[in-house]
Amino acid sequence: MFIKSPTILPMLGTENTPAVPHWDLDSGSESITFRTAMRRFIGGVTVITTRHENRPWGMTVSAFAPACMDPPTLIVCVNRNTITAANITADARFAVNVLSQEQVNISQHCSRAGSDKFIEDFEIPKDELPDRIKMPVLRDSLVTFDCKVNCEFLVKSHLVLIASVDSILAPAAKLPLLYGDGQYMHGVSVDQVLSEGALA
Repeated sequence: MFIKSPTILPMLGTENTPAVPHWDLDSGSESITFRTAMRRFIGGVTVITTRHENRPWGMTVSAFAPACMDPPTLIVCVNRNTITAANITADARFAVNVLSQEQVNISQHCSRAGSDKFIEDFEIPKDELPDRIKMPVLRDSLVTFDCKVNCEFLVKSHLVLIASVDSILAPAAKLPLLYGDGQYMHGVSVDQVLSEGALA
C-alpha cells in the first residue's frame, strides 16, 4: 500500500533567519506522520521487567516519564496486547530499568515482536538484591525503579499505568543509552555533566 509522504511546506523566514520547513499533519496518513515526527525525539531507553510463568521477562518501552515527585510516581504506557501488559495487570507490579550504553543487546532482545523476552541471562540474581526489590533488575542499568501500580486505564491500543516507586537502585554512574531517529546513541555520564557544570 502506498502511503503519501508528509508534505514539506515552506515557512517564512527573515533576513537573518532562514526559512525552516515544517510538516503538514493533514497530509498523508496522520499516524505515519506522527510516528515519523516522534522519531526526532531523542530519549533514554527503558526496559520494563515483570515475571511471566515465574520467570523474569522484559520489554523495551519508550513511553515512560515521572508523574509526581512527592510521592515518587511514574507513568508508563505499554501495548495492551502484550504479555507484559498481562503480567502487570495480574501482579500489579513492574520495574523500570533505565539502560546504559552497555545494554544495546538487552534493548534489542526485549524489543523483538513476537519472540520470547525472558531475561535470565541479563538479570542480577535475586539473592544479590535487597529484599525490598520485588521485580527483576537488569545488570548494568543506570537506575532501576521498583514499582507498584496505583491505577491503570486504556487509551486506544495502550495500557496506561500510574505507579508508585517503592524502591530505587542506582549503581555506579554509567553512560546512558539514548535512542532517536531510528538508531541508538551514546550520552555522557551524570558525573561528567555535574563536573563540567561546576567548572563553568
